[in-house]
Amino acid sequence: MKMLLVPIMFFPLFGFCVAAVNELRSPGGRVQKVRSLTPIVLGIAAFALSLNPQALLHVAPDSSVTLSRVMTMFSALIACSGVFVTYARRSSAIWVACGGLVLALGWMFERVVV
Repeated sequence: MKMLLVPIMFFPLFGFCVAAVNELRSPGGRVQKVRSLTPIVLGIAAFALSLNPQALLHVAPDSSVTLSRVMTMFSALIACSGVFVTYARRSSAIWVACGGLVLALGWMFERVVV
């Protein structure tokens, strides 16, 4: 059963990487590329933090609930970034939205258990 969850767990990373490649290949200036890549890079950072939050932060079971709620809202904001940022391709916006929503779902259920 756990082997079925592995592709779902890594879907946000795949989605953010596909969106990043799409945005890097698109025509446009440096400022527009930096603006469109910012939510993607933040999404990849949120994904990396979800793999091992204890490596960067001191997370106890009490603070784990707060971290989970904050990162859920942060991931949802990344998923809605298409409202604030104009992506060069519609597919990039879809990949970021799907990756952010799956990441938010993962953060909802992530808790540190001692």
